[in-house]
Amino acid sequence: TAAGARAAGANVPPDRDDHGFSPAARGRRRGLGSRLLLILLVVALVMVLMGVAAAATAAARMSRVNVQGLSDAGDRMNVLVVGSDSREQLNEAQRRRLGTGSADGLRTDTILLLQVKGDRAAMLSFPRDLFVTRCDGSQGRINVAYALGGPSCLVDTVTELSGIPVSHYLEVDFLGFAQIVNAVGGVNVFLDEPMSDRDAHIDLPAGCVALTGRQALGFVRVRKIDNDLGRIARQQRFIKELAKRVAQPSTLLNPLRLFRTANAGGAALTADRGLGPVDLARLARAGRGLGGSSLPSFAVPGTDSNIGGAAVIVPNEAEAERVFRSFRNGSVLEPKRAALRPSQVEVTVLNGAGEAGLAGRAAELLTDAGFEISNVGNAPAVDRSVVRYRPGHRDEANLLAGQVPGGAVLEEVSSGEPVTLIIGPDADLSAATARLSLDDAELIAEVEYNGAGPPPADC
Repeated sequence: TAAGARAAGANVPPDRDDHGFSPAARGRRRGLGSRLLLILLVVALVMVLMGVAAAATAAARMSRVNVQGLSDAGDRMNVLVVGSDSREQLNEAQRRRLGTGSADGLRTDTILLLQVKGDRAAMLSFPRDLFVTRCDGSQGRINVAYALGGPSCLVDTVTELSGIPVSHYLEVDFLGFAQIVNAVGGVNVFLDEPMSDRDAHIDLPAGCVALTGRQALGFVRVRKIDNDLGRIARQQRFIKELAKRVAQPSTLLNPLRLFRTANAGGAALTADRGLGPVDLARLARAGRGLGGSSLPSFAVPGTDSNIGGAAVIVPNEAEAERVFRSFRNGSVLEPKRAALRPSQVEVTVLNGAGEAGLAGRAAELLTDAGFEISNVGNAPAVDRSVVRYRPGHRDEANLLAGQVPGGAVLEEVSSGEPVTLIIGPDADLSAATARLSLDDAELIAEVEYNGAGPPPADC
């Protein structure tokens, strides 16, 4: 070998190393590596510029509207996405083709809050029949808020209900929605069984279905085959699959399709005047999260009711507040940990309201909800219910506070029991506690509704 020859004092040609490559050959290899790196950098730069140009194209094509009540959400961005059922821009031929009917007026067919941060995202849907106090003080279905005062009224209504600041507003109508779907070449969904609804103008077979724009419109609007939650579950599934479709290399690396999608998307959308290319780029970055199977997706929890002859959904305040709080503090975007269960929480229950037997009744309710009760007693009077916890037990305290009828404030203490509930005069112990964690509130009812489950890999 060359090494052996050197050890024996043999003459080894100076232009050869132990691997048989000359300095000139090594130089050629370094040159090739440098050129390859340069090519990759140029390709990456072109891709970035294409993305920026596509965002700028979409922003320039959007219609703009004045929206009051928008506010900054810090390092997160909360976008209120609205699907309008207006037929004003449709001629008779388009109405027949899309199967929209000819109803007058302007309501919001879909109301969805999208929270993004980096490449993470979460969705919260507001059922169209949700019973709320609207911006003008009237009470009724949330989907009428738009007709009362436009986007500003809807933003105000959502913010007052949830406490979640809305950063931007996006609206799409029937025709624009269909055009976006057609621009990306259709969207695949999976149906467990055939789906047919004359009012939604769809008749789809079971299995993997590539939806056209017209079919997609019917798919996200149909609800007579089950209920409004089924409709929301399908809408959220469709958004995930649409985002997945847009994020595919066949779209991102195809300039023609990319800019066709940007053009169609921009022309189809109405946005607040402050939404610019940078904000659209933030949404695009979160697109991968939108298409992911682990995207947190929620609907405002509520109960079917009839008020004034109208079928509505009345929000469950305790359960809804738990979901709203996770969007307000951004915890909904945090990686999931193993869910904490009531059976893992040991609680001391004390009576701070002065009403005899109150702590005992609270302990019974919490026991029924699955909590472990370590002690029951009395405490100095408090103005309202409070959960006191030692450092390291905030998660347990949060879970417990969400189960207290009427709610409870949190207070960290340096000593005492790990978790203590002091019942205040505001607690309504006539109502059973809701056995619901944040994970349970998530709209995982996908498997229960036709078309809401993830398509198989070969779909």
